[in-house]
Amino acid sequence: MVTDTPKKMVLAFLVTHFKLMSPEMEIQLSILERLIHDNGHSLAQLATVTRQWQYVIERHNFERIKLTLWRMPEFNSMTRRNRALVKSIWVSLELEKYDCPMCDGRLRDPRRCNHTAGSCTIIKAMHDLFWNLSAWDSSQPEKRLALDISIYSPSDSEHYFKYLTFGPDTPSHDQKLASSNQLDDHKHGWIAGKPHFAPPRKALEYVHREFLDKTSCIFWDEENEMRWWQSLPEAPVVSSILFRLQNRRRFTPTTLKCMFSRLPNLETIHYEPWRCWSLDDEAVTDQANCSLLESLTSYNGNLRKLVLFENFDEQYSLRSLGTSNIRTTNRSLGRAVARASLKLQHLSASFIIEADHFFHAAESEPAWHWPHLRSLTLTSRLFSAKGNRQSINQMLLEAASVASKMPKLETFEIWNGQVESAAHFRFQVSDRYKAVLSWKSNWEHAIPAHVAKAWEAVAHAHGKADSRFVAEFSVDDTIRINSHADAINYLKLFKVLRPVSLQQILAAHTARDKGLPQRLGLTRTPGHPNATSKRYIRSPISGNQWAKAMTYYRKVQEEYYTIPAHEDYILNKFNHMQRPE
Repeated sequence: MVTDTPKKMVLAFLVTHFKLMSPEMEIQLSILERLIHDNGHSLAQLATVTRQWQYVIERHNFERIKLTLWRMPEFNSMTRRNRALVKSIWVSLELEKYDCPMCDGRLRDPRRCNHTAGSCTIIKAMHDLFWNLSAWDSSQPEKRLALDISIYSPSDSEHYFKYLTFGPDTPSHDQKLASSNQLDDHKHGWIAGKPHFAPPRKALEYVHREFLDKTSCIFWDEENEMRWWQSLPEAPVVSSILFRLQNRRRFTPTTLKCMFSRLPNLETIHYEPWRCWSLDDEAVTDQANCSLLESLTSYNGNLRKLVLFENFDEQYSLRSLGTSNIRTTNRSLGRAVARASLKLQHLSASFIIEADHFFHAAESEPAWHWPHLRSLTLTSRLFSAKGNRQSINQMLLEAASVASKMPKLETFEIWNGQVESAAHFRFQVSDRYKAVLSWKSNWEHAIPAHVAKAWEAVAHAHGKADSRFVAEFSVDDTIRINSHADAINYLKLFKVLRPVSLQQILAAHTARDKGLPQRLGLTRTPGHPNATSKRYIRSPISGNQWAKAMTYYRKVQEEYYTIPAHEDYILNKFNHMQRPE
């Protein structure tokens, strides 16, 4: 690897000599690729060396673009010449700072704090984003975009949650934590770099609240919100959308349903929401997610891949909220996911549903088949060291029955991970001559012969009659599992969530267990970690942009927050109070 000082020397040498020399282009590009992959400096100055170098450097610089509120107005003009090189846009929306709920001695309602400013920011950003992207050429599928949307406030990591990180969808290679200069912030429970008490519930709600919900007072109901989204142009250039778990502030499922309706060529959805912090919120969100999943087949006929990963933190559940560290899964949501997967090629749903509910829904609908599905990954809470072994084997039999309806199946996985427990079942057809059944866990379990036989029948049913069937088992009860992220690492399930998301979970657990230094290897949100939050220290947008955003926000609110007649209002309230089964 090129070190920092030699790299500067190489840069200076290339700029001053390569215009006068004519070495083989292969050597030049080899050096250039080395510089790009070990890049700590701007490479723009090298674009003038040759036309070939200009192309390589521009391709590198424009492949992944970070789009902020500041850059939104001139985004199209900035990218017009090199638009064909853009593969991914990271929409990084920075919100205003907010007051800590404890710093001023008052525990305010987090749903009201800075909510207008945040909603105003989101509304204007989505308006500008979709109008910008609507002008992009979408006629060539290979030139379509991945859209990565992230929302944060610099205050998120300044008080109780000093280990929170925020960055692009590229894992950092520098995760080493320093051994000195550790944080002290007794007011928020941090002593020698470690938290000594759990954050209060309202602090959690500040960081994990929803946007564009009822409390934002901008859309009266779902119908009005859909009307607003329908006023925006479609963005057919977007083929993939990503909401990573660093989005602790969530769009509601209703908002996502409306957003996806404006993306007609959407092929991939990668969604990593956080678990709700109360049973009531969980029930309402599950019901809304059912509606979201049902809409996917009607709005997005091109959808091929769906990755769902509901993140959670067992320490929050037990210490701050008093709720169960294992969420209660919703049977209707499991059915909705199963129905939505009928036309997919790839489905991964971790923790948001129970695998057993998926299989029961499939068994209750004999006409259901998955003609295109190549990979399926689900989680089951039955996969636990304390789980009933007979129930596990029965579920694996049901899974084999469902898998027989998937003629193109290549990989079928069921797994679970929590404190002290990790387990993974996999059926994989590697080629036409080999089908592998495997089990890996840190607790004892043996797959009986009749279960293995059922999966061997799946291989034969899929036209692999001449294939070799292999069963592999790996149990190591010495493995220590401290979180679901440890389980993912141990089981090597690196496709159930984004690699940088896994890295962020592991970094948070490491920080709490071993102490947090002044500087963390991952990208941190702006601001010193010991700073006291002050409002309006630095606005994420200019005064002129803010004035335009507020004007547009008021216009939208005036048109789409129309209070209905009294009878309609009562009916709306009654419908909102309904809970799923």
